[in-house]
Amino acid sequence: MPGERFSALYERPAQRAPDSERARRRVGALFRETVFSNRTVQLAAFVGRELGLPVPYGGRHSSDWHQFVGECKTRDFLDAVTLVYRYLYWHVGDGTANWWRDVVRQIFADEHLAYEIDEVGGVHPAVDQEFQANNASVLAGLRSDRHRHVHNLFKSASSHLSADPPNYKQAWRGTFAALEALFGLMFPHVRLTEDEIDRRLRPVIERAYHGDAAEQDAALQMLGGFREWVKASRSYRHQPGTLADPVQPSADLAILAVSHGAALLRWLAGLDEAGTG
Repeated sequence: MPGERFSALYERPAQRAPDSERARRRVGALFRETVFSNRTVQLAAFVGRELGLPVPYGGRHSSDWHQFVGECKTRDFLDAVTLVYRYLYWHVGDGTANWWRDVVRQIFADEHLAYEIDEVGGVHPAVDQEFQANNASVLAGLRSDRHRHVHNLFKSASSHLSADPPNYKQAWRGTFAALEALFGLMFPHVRLTEDEIDRRLRPVIERAYHGDAAEQDAALQMLGGFREWVKASRSYRHQPGTLADPVQPSADLAILAVSHGAALLRWLAGLDEAGTG
């Protein structure tokens, strides 16, 4: 594109980032704009009250806000984006609030942060196009009558990611449930555990890739990743007989888990369709 910056064209990272020092500096610099003149102290009081976290020196100067934005935790940084929008909307007007929303949106896009900002300033994880395409591909591969229940389980799991707010724990659990159901189709009356993965799937993989020693070895190494995924997933499953339920996982971890689980679903469905189970 003519006139575009070099970094925007040629140095965009493959994965969106959960945070960015450069993005924080750019957002912090916005507090130098005239729209914040004579409002920074009141804004600091509002943000501090809502977050339970004070802005340094009461937010009197733009440098105080620059320090706050640069040093606070990621969740507080993202919450502050929404709170500033809310304050501007209530006390200045929707035009100014929308200016804030749009300029921060652009900063997030430029710095390839893993978040989107909705029309009223709320920040949400951005489930990128590659992730969505991957999920759609998995669902398309589970259209047979045999896999209908697995398809519905994974479709339900994916829907939790687009809920408002997203429910990452249920998305992860639903992905586990889909894999558990598929594993049960391949090996009736067998639970999905790390030991059973090795016991049941190893012979399947050895048969499926017997013609190429390198490919077979790589597939068996992938089996280790499947075991580790199942082990990690159990941390977010509510165990019967316990009162405590795990808290929500972070967006980046949950999306990674669902992506990995989706890839495993596609792989196992292919093995099942090939009759190697």
